[in-house]
Amino acid sequence: MLKRRVPDLKARWLLNEIIRSYVTSKPGERPFGIPIGNLTSQIFANIYLNELDRFVSHEIRPLGYLRYGDDFIVIAKNREEATAYQRRVTRFIDHDLRLNLHASNNIIVPARHGIKFLGVEIFPTGRRLNPRNWDRALERTDLLNHASYYGLVGGHMTAKYQKRYAWRLLEEVS
Repeated sequence: MLKRRVPDLKARWLLNEIIRSYVTSKPGERPFGIPIGNLTSQIFANIYLNELDRFVSHEIRPLGYLRYGDDFIVIAKNREEATAYQRRVTRFIDHDLRLNLHASNNIIVPARHGIKFLGVEIFPTGRRLNPRNWDRALERTDLLNHASYYGLVGGHMTAKYQKRYAWRLLEEVS
């Protein structure tokens, strides 16, 4: 895949060195990879998982598909369709991309129970930020960046969270 996306031989050599520099000895996993948090992991995720995006969009054609980095969700009409999608996507990732899926995240969840994605629980009627991320957002909020965080407390947040946000801004003024 790198040969197709990176024509420069020196750049490709460097990328291969980076990949081979991380060796895992976990049973059942492929021996090389990129550790989470490595600066190149986002680049590699976009290069490799572009193929997944194309496969899901053109071959699977689900009701919905969302990917951010190496996290993704596929939305189906019912459990049977979701199971078929899961099998096909898992096979594609394993055989075509030669990547490992984390088994605890390769699950089917009814939307009414809430889908946990990127620190947010998404429901058919709205969303809820998990408490750890909410606390972190409050810690980082100040008068210069509060507009960036305002979407968290918009119409979907309870009055309790809206009050906490307002108090946080008042603390900044004082």
